[in-house]
Amino acid sequence: MGLGGLINGAIALTILGVVGLILLREFVKRWRINLRMSSGDESLLSDGSISMKTITDAPPGSMIVTQVPAVEIKDP
Repeated sequence: MGLGGLINGAIALTILGVVGLILLREFVKRWRINLRMSSGDESLLSDGSISMKTITDAPPGSMIVTQVPAVEIKDP
């Protein structure tokens, strides 16, 4: 095994490490969001790093309407 094989191995390990870190980061991010949703964290509504595409849990008689933004209603 020459120097070229050693360099190729290092590059392969680096790429696999970066891909693994990205996948781990996404897993932890989704796990934390799921925990926040299950605990009813209201700060999710104003969190700029999260966007909700579809709300599936709503009162009976509700309808999904496209292109209508959700607006937080604050108590006076």
